[in-house]
Amino acid sequence: MSASPRATDAPIAAPPIAALRGVRFAYPGGSFALELAALELARGERVALIGPSGSGKTTLAELIAGIRSPQAGTVQLCGVELTALGEAERRALRIAKVGFVFQRFELFEYLSALDNILLPYHLNRALALDRAARERARELAAAVGVEQLLSRIPSRLSQGERQRVALCRALIAEPELVIADEPTGNLDPSSSARALDLLIEQVERRGATLLVITHDHGLLGRFERVIDLRALVAGEGRPAVVTPR
Repeated sequence: MSASPRATDAPIAAPPIAALRGVRFAYPGGSFALELAALELARGERVALIGPSGSGKTTLAELIAGIRSPQAGTVQLCGVELTALGEAERRALRIAKVGFVFQRFELFEYLSALDNILLPYHLNRALALDRAARERARELAAAVGVEQLLSRIPSRLSQGERQRVALCRALIAEPELVIADEPTGNLDPSSSARALDLLIEQVERRGATLLVITHDHGLLGRFERVIDLRALVAGEGRPAVVTPR
């Protein structure tokens, strides 16, 4: 007879979606350097990252996603050690696992808004660009109010409209981790609420992780954890949790 599990056995915790250890990053020729001892993002959690301009929030997000590589330390994404991969391998993993909303949108001017949203399907051969994918793109666009603009190229869109298209692109392939850098920075209060509602609804539906960089402290109540980057660095990896008022 096999032994019965002991009542005291604790469930095995799921590994984090992202983990950084002993990370240091500096831009060549510059005075800025980001150093932190440890940071983990749990699977399925909603996290806001705050801090003053120039404190390294975007740099940290790009390190987590594998867009940049640290000069020291390790970065794991979905259990894979990014610092052990080449650039092409990091890019392939990022395309498959991460949806990134860039602060400057990074839309392709020669593509329509619809084709910009569907870009992950062109980059990841494992994804089928079929009728269902196109319908999902239209549903996401409708959720943030740009469904009537899908035939336009980015130069014919406002800043806020571009931001919403970029948001849809980050969500279209249902990634395990969504990183949004100031996703509501160019939106009016109504559009901002719709965009954040969509982000949270989409990640919760799939059990994905959401990391949002924001200066809008009015949004912090929507997140389970709020990290102040200044405290994260000064506290040697022990992130300060800010309790939203």
